[in-house]
Amino acid sequence: MTRIGIMGNGVAAVTAIREIRKLESSVTIDVFSDEKYAYYPKPKLIEFIAGRIPQEKVIQYDVDWYRKQDISLHLDETVVRIELSSRSLLTRKSTHFSYDRLLVVPGSIPLVPPIHGTEKKNVYVLRTLDDAISIKEAIATARRAIVIGGGILGIELAAAMKARGRELVVINNIARLLPQQLDDGASSMLAERLKATGLELLLGFNCEQIIGHESVTGVMSSGGDKVKGDMVVIAAGVRPNKTVAQESGLLCGRGVKVDSTMKTSADGVYAAGDCIEWNGQTWGIIPAALETGRVAAQNIVQHGSAAFDGIVPSNTLQVAGIDLTSLGVINPLSTEYESIVSSDADAGTYFKAVLKDHVVVGGIALGDKKVALKLRQLVTSGTDVTDMRESIFET
Repeated sequence: MTRIGIMGNGVAAVTAIREIRKLESSVTIDVFSDEKYAYYPKPKLIEFIAGRIPQEKVIQYDVDWYRKQDISLHLDETVVRIELSSRSLLTRKSTHFSYDRLLVVPGSIPLVPPIHGTEKKNVYVLRTLDDAISIKEAIATARRAIVIGGGILGIELAAAMKARGRELVVINNIARLLPQQLDDGASSMLAERLKATGLELLLGFNCEQIIGHESVTGVMSSGGDKVKGDMVVIAAGVRPNKTVAQESGLLCGRGVKVDSTMKTSADGVYAAGDCIEWNGQTWGIIPAALETGRVAAQNIVQHGSAAFDGIVPSNTLQVAGIDLTSLGVINPLSTEYESIVSSDADAGTYFKAVLKDHVVVGGIALGDKKVALKLRQLVTSGTDVTDMRESIFET
């Protein structure tokens, strides 16, 4: 009987499990997780920190779900090495597990900038449920919290912590928010709307040091400016978790390198989700994890049966009554592209459609879900919008 090992238990892993079981019910599946909890979607960690859901509601698939899928779930069983020659996994508990085919899906890990003092008490990152529990406990006694990072996670975290009634300041070394997902106009509009909710933003603040003796008392910039706070959460982005794969001999660049079938450099070993690099690209978003997990699973069952040809990058943000969607090409550099923009400062809306050859290839919708849906449909369908340029944002 074919034995499939899955190294990781995030969204790419669960997507692959469902797909494998749909295609092949007889294979043996062993899932190895470095956590003590079964599967939970990462967005639920934000809901938990905000106090909108209890801890038990964070878990989406409990241990019984795996049992019903006839899957052996090994919780708190971290894989420390892949023995490619013998097709086996070595865990931290010095246990060996054999596999015929392996899916490497360890996800991503927080990117911690070179800041002095990150070892101090009350400095956190958010990757796991245990991290979220620690952050939530710290919020209960914190007077003023600092979030380092002006990306999607940083904003979501800050809004969640603000919902607990704490003073919050978001600092970002770049002079605007979400530089990868927004243009200058949308970033400025988002900043104004966030300030209106009571969030303090310090943009262009290059944090050099977390200050305090043992516990945090604030942060200091490279120019000597200080910001007071008794809790710091670093949310400065993520990077592919490739350490075990690379040390085990799999070919890696920024992530674990895969081809269009999600096969790695080793026979019988596939990878998917946040840990991979495909055609020089890496992702840290759910749509990529879903699609690569699905393609990997199909090829694990029957190699060559599916191919990945990329995705349209898509990000959403929903905080404090603010709805934001960014997808596809946002800041084109070539003159082959054309942009249509509509903004209303009073209404707090900003819409942008990026066109190439009269087809929408990207866009931003801040403040209206219906416009976001329309832009997504236009990008997906490849519709010629020559006759709807004047009404492109009408719903």
